[in-house]
Amino acid sequence: MRNKILFLGLIFSFIYCQNFEEEVILEEQIKENPYLGIWHSVERVIPFGAYLKIDSNYNFTYSGGACVARFFSKGSWTITDDTLFLNSFEPEECYYLSEFGINCRSFDDDYQPTTSIKGCKPSDIKEYVIFNQEKFIIKDSILTHIQKPNNLCPEIKDNFNKESDIRKYLKHIKSIIGEEDKSY
Repeated sequence: MRNKILFLGLIFSFIYCQNFEEEVILEEQIKENPYLGIWHSVERVIPFGAYLKIDSNYNFTYSGGACVARFFSKGSWTITDDTLFLNSFEPEECYYLSEFGINCRSFDDDYQPTTSIKGCKPSDIKEYVIFNQEKFIIKDSILTHIQKPNNLCPEIKDNFNKESDIRKYLKHIKSIIGEEDKSY
């Protein structure tokens, strides 16, 4: 019985040490490249939410939604100088498509939603979001999207914060609009 307990203790110690080692490696990678990690959407009102995960293998995943809407993307990233560029992979399944950063669309009588495969009928309302040379910089700890000139709603921002606790970001917003922050 004692040997079983020692054996289980060794297994748990090994698993804990291995997880700790992975966390240390991730922290070292983030120090070298501050873009790595999970970024949470900001500047959007509830119920909207999204996250952007940038990994060390030069890939990213983007996922989120609001109410019944769901969206996602997968792609690759590069860095030039201090600018992060994101580009989506081409989806292999049938999805409705939307463009990242184009938050308003104009609909006329002839509007037809774009799909990933011409003529397909998506079985799900989940959208695949296309990142096409989308540029980001880190400004005051915020992953800031550089908007394209054709954005119909420039007041809607697509920025991200590494903190899931939004209070730190609210402090940033207050500094932008000139309010004195007395709550922190």
